[in-house]
Amino acid sequence: MACRVRVRLVKGDEAIETSALVNSGFETDAPDIVIPVELAKRLSLWPPQETAFALLDTGGGELSAPYYESSIELELVLGDREPRRVLVNVIVNPHVHEVLLSDFVASALGIALLDIKRGLWRLVDDPQGKVRETAKLEEW
Repeated sequence: MACRVRVRLVKGDEAIETSALVNSGFETDAPDIVIPVELAKRLSLWPPQETAFALLDTGGGELSAPYYESSIELELVLGDREPRRVLVNVIVNPHVHEVLLSDFVASALGIALLDIKRGLWRLVDDPQGKVRETAKLEEW
């Protein structure tokens, strides 16, 4: 199992709710997320037009991918409190099928992983003993 959270991606009038993998191995110095092409289409980010490209060092080798700086507002959807929001940079990767959150974004949202194998997590300011469970995988 892995640790996934519910998120809402907001771009203009479009808002899409889905799951996102909290990927501690996706290390960045900026609020970056990765989204699949199908989701990029729904958010009018595909096909790429007048955008920068990021060179990604992936497990399968280097990949050049469209990079949209400060283009989406990401909300961490929580059933028991107000959502947390972060303005994120978006990388569109045609080789992934789910949203990936970088370590930077997870930290900005206050996500603390408790047990990655069992998919348990909490927010850094949750009451002591509060444990949240992984969201169901949603592929695009």
